[in-house]
Amino acid sequence: MRRIWILTTAACVLSGLVGIGQSMFAGQEAGKAPPSAREARSHLGQAEREVERMGRALNLTEEQKARMLPVLQRRNQQLKDLRAKSSLPQGYARTKATEIRKSARRQIDQILTPEQREKQKMTRKGIGQKRIGQSSVVRGNYGAGG
Repeated sequence: MRRIWILTTAACVLSGLVGIGQSMFAGQEAGKAPPSAREARSHLGQAEREVERMGRALNLTEEQKARMLPVLQRRNQQLKDLRAKSSLPQGYARTKATEIRKSARRQIDQILTPEQREKQKMTRKGIGQKRIGQSSVVRGNYGAGG
């Protein structure tokens, strides 16, 4: 009787471990790592999340969101393609990335109303100021003469 109980318990434990292992690697191809937290966290792509964030910040209409999405998707794809070309000189790649971003920004500015453009400009300016302040603190530049 004791032997049957031990074998039954061992079988249950092993089947539980196998089940956990299968659920951890479900849908995964052989040799590939499990999806990162960033990949798994949202079903939305980066462009979709950006449109939603801008929609909340600038009170965008559905039509504006629909017009912005392809612009941001195209920008993201161009940047991804640029990063994939590791043979390019770093200075050229950086300049090209800046051109891609500026082009997308110009297209988005054409979609926004003048009030929304102003609000976005002020938001960007505020973020830039925060970054400038953070970077000087990180480097240890605490005030004048530091």
